[in-house]
Amino acid sequence: MRISTRSLFVSAALLVSTAVETRASFHFMQIEQVIGSVNGDATAQAIQLRMRSAFQNQVQQARLRVFDAAGANPITLIDMAASVPNSAAGSRVLIASSNFANYTSPAVVPNFTMTNLIPESYLAAGSLVFESDVGPTVYWRLSWGGATYTGSHTGNVANDANGNFGPAFGAALPGAGLTALRFNGASNALSTTNAADYSITVGAATFVNNAGASFTVVPDLCNGMSGDMDEDTCLAGLDIQEFTDCVLSGSAGTTACDCADVNADAALDLDDVDQFVDDLLSAPACP
Repeated sequence: MRISTRSLFVSAALLVSTAVETRASFHFMQIEQVIGSVNGDATAQAIQLRMRSAFQNQVQQARLRVFDAAGANPITLIDMAASVPNSAAGSRVLIASSNFANYTSPAVVPNFTMTNLIPESYLAAGSLVFESDVGPTVYWRLSWGGATYTGSHTGNVANDANGNFGPAFGAALPGAGLTALRFNGASNALSTTNAADYSITVGAATFVNNAGASFTVVPDLCNGMSGDMDEDTCLAGLDIQEFTDCVLSGSAGTTACDCADVNADAALDLDDVDQFVDDLLSAPACP
């Protein structure tokens, strides 16, 4: 069977169009905000991405990796396995550690849970990249630590005109309090340099998920002990009544009931009751 030149041309054009469409489905993205620890607890971490244009929600084609101060020893924090539903320009994608929920009000509902944490040794100086699974190609890079960071600053020109995201932000990732490192530009802005583009938030940081829900960073209201309703660092009979009131009222997401969300899923239900009873029965005797 003869294949016409026209047919070949159309087929090639469709292939190119599909390739470009796939590439354009996730790569116009900023690393908008990062927190490496909360009140010194490095198990509480979060990363917020922001779409620079519409239809960038196919993040199953991307991952986040972090590098040490020399730009070496990469660790995959999350290889996203699904898209997110909201694809409007400026929409966020929120990735958080499982313990971050204990430090937000209401309890955070991330789009993805981090598989690995940023190591504490990387918090003083390091580099975080949003990159494609294939290649990989770095589409956004955030480095911190000033001159202490000696690794690569390079990335794709899709989000930085010259493909150089450096120099690094001049200090460590914030983590001693409630603040985060945040991109200063608009949602459609290109990167210029990490040093110029980022600053530490004024006061407690607020993170936003893909649905547009907001979560403000707060001290650990439960003192590291979910279910400790009266916050006396002791699980005992005195906590039962307040826990029961929260569950019966369905007050998930309110500050008063944050500690009742024992499994940190932003809902108060029988799963929390089961976990609360287990924790109560296994808790050490109160002084």
